[in-house]
Amino acid sequence: MNFRHMQLFLKVAKLQSFTKAANELKIPQPSLSQSIFALENELKTTLFNRSTNPITLTEFGEIYLKKANLINDMIAELDTEISALNRAKSGKIRIAFSQNGYNMLPSLLPKFCKHFSGADIKISQIFSTLKIKQMLYDDEIDLGMLILPIDTKHLKYEVIKSSDTFLALSFMHELSLKFKGKELPKISISELKDERFILPKSTQRSRLGIDLMFKKAGFVPKILCETETFDIANQIVASGVGATFTISELIKDGKKDKIKLFDLGDSGLTKTLVIAYKKDKKLSNLEIEFIKMAKELGA
Repeated sequence: MNFRHMQLFLKVAKLQSFTKAANELKIPQPSLSQSIFALENELKTTLFNRSTNPITLTEFGEIYLKKANLINDMIAELDTEISALNRAKSGKIRIAFSQNGYNMLPSLLPKFCKHFSGADIKISQIFSTLKIKQMLYDDEIDLGMLILPIDTKHLKYEVIKSSDTFLALSFMHELSLKFKGKELPKISISELKDERFILPKSTQRSRLGIDLMFKKAGFVPKILCETETFDIANQIVASGVGATFTISELIKDGKKDKIKLFDLGDSGLTKTLVIAYKKDKKLSNLEIEFIKMAKELGA
């Protein structure tokens, strides 16, 4: 199909006149008429009622108009996306993430950097999610990978991925052996009153939800260790000691066969990875592409 002929048809159909269309397009009217005749010959039908004033579309012309508009819109959208992608290739972006944020989607940053290798990309690993939020407020970064729940006042965010939190025990723990072969058996936290726990430090945001869960269960946990990272908690449990709370993405491959995960039901400990930015911020093409890629990988 000749797209130039289609564009000429759309102009004539809009103005309902070969003369007006030729003048607006700044081409000779005979040349325009010849192009429309060529299109009609290709389609083996007549598109215009030329005997009317103004000219009108035939039944076939109406059908062609609908499809031609769809094709034209798709071409315009394609041009827009390609132009945006080309601008993104040479853009600039500043991103911050926490260790847990990275572990929830480990392939995102390497893939993004490879795909946009010509862009000016600056990535910072920040220990505190609250620090990332402050960096957004202070315009030190463009995008921050945060884990909800967290106060997002003055921020907008796009949800990337949600992960359930599970109870983790050593694969040799008596409860693990009891449910050997069963994936994610359900368990009540009250069954672990006598267990020793590896928990986030009391100053950490994630500890609040855990403490609330224990309070609802009606007991105070015996704390073996307070740590700042999931990695250490998972390693201690994998070594055969204590219990912790984790998400499956944070268990390293070498530890997965040494840890048994249990379903806590509605524990309220679900973690949701989001990409946040300031409310008044207009996203650049590169920032839009980063969020788009994150959503695709997180789906």
